[in-house]
Amino acid sequence: MGKARNKYLSLIYNGVDIWKDLSEYIQSFSYEDSLDQSDTISITLSDRDLKWSRTWSPEKGDVITPSIILENWNEEGEKMTVPCGTFLVDDFSFSSPPFICTINGVSAPVNSCFKETENTKTWESATIKLIAGEIAGKYGLELVYESSEEIQVAKIEQDKQADSDFLKSICEKYGLGIKVYANKLVIWDLKQYFEKPPIMVIKPEMVSKWNYNSTMQGVYTGVKVSYTNPGNNKSIDVMIGTEERLYKTNQKADNEADARRIGESALRNANRKERSMKLTLPPRMSLFATANVELSGFGNLDGTYFIEKISHSLSGKSYDMQVSLSCISQNNDNKDNELKTDDPIKNGSQYIVQKGDSLWNIAKQFYGSGTRCKEIYELNIQVIESEAKRRGRTDSNHGYWIYPGLILQLP
Repeated sequence: MGKARNKYLSLIYNGVDIWKDLSEYIQSFSYEDSLDQSDTISITLSDRDLKWSRTWSPEKGDVITPSIILENWNEEGEKMTVPCGTFLVDDFSFSSPPFICTINGVSAPVNSCFKETENTKTWESATIKLIAGEIAGKYGLELVYESSEEIQVAKIEQDKQADSDFLKSICEKYGLGIKVYANKLVIWDLKQYFEKPPIMVIKPEMVSKWNYNSTMQGVYTGVKVSYTNPGNNKSIDVMIGTEERLYKTNQKADNEADARRIGESALRNANRKERSMKLTLPPRMSLFATANVELSGFGNLDGTYFIEKISHSLSGKSYDMQVSLSCISQNNDNKDNELKTDDPIKNGSQYIVQKGDSLWNIAKQFYGSGTRCKEIYELNIQVIESEAKRRGRTDSNHGYWIYPGLILQLP
């Protein structure tokens, strides 16, 4: 007879391993690994001996480091560990009958000033990486900055904001994700993460329950971002996308390149929940928030999805994961129109448009400056506009809409 599956927690509480003392009291444990907010844990304990409400009473700010451990889960002899990170006790409650204690924790620096103390400071001619590094250093956090681009800001002011709120606002402005995990301040480029290959193919037979939602609410076709021309002090609007459903933003940019980055980021964030999916499935340790997966066998819902959040739930003999996804691209009839090639450059003077390309990025790739996208558009205006109309659009919005397989002449 094979060894039975086994699951349990490792719980380090204020530096002390308390699992052996605690295991008989734990009724349930949940852990959320999330993209848009701090990770959280929740522990529900039986308090029949009144230990938690008396001698073991928790305190706000206590430090909990939990890990989920699975033995013989997929095969005999296998042992898997899911480190959840480090959490501060955020709140706790007691109820009766029966006597229950619930402890909730949030992933955050040990120094609560990161989220609570309002600060004022002005940065000039700085990069987001430099700003984040300075703030991370204040709290003893290691900065992990995962973006190939150094984003320069001419001037930005932190006006009576907590450092966490200030950093989150500038990251959202420029399409960056941010979270605190295991004493690290992690910042990453959402667009680059969307372009990563899927780490797993998920099929219906792997899932115990799923729910799909498609909505037009909060879905936009374009956004305008303005900046001031330093030569004549006039305000210039940069249009990203089309005006059918215009996203309103009051964000100001330093220049055209900055406006495009801000506009594309705003549009991407606003439209992330256009097509969403929730899956409930047995635990798979390789899945984590910010990874991409491929859904296959779900019919018209097939495609590449981005993991927004993973919720781990343990209670009694059960352990389930709920995975929240947003669709990046669907597998549709356009596949036949895409020209596949291992080498996008042809004869040194042409470029075959790939999925996810923009004229701005193509210009930046070949010439080091996205502003040369106008030259590419003007040289290829006829084929770009013809393809846009063939795809059902009135025009390409000055080259914003380009499609995989289109062959562009390079200046």
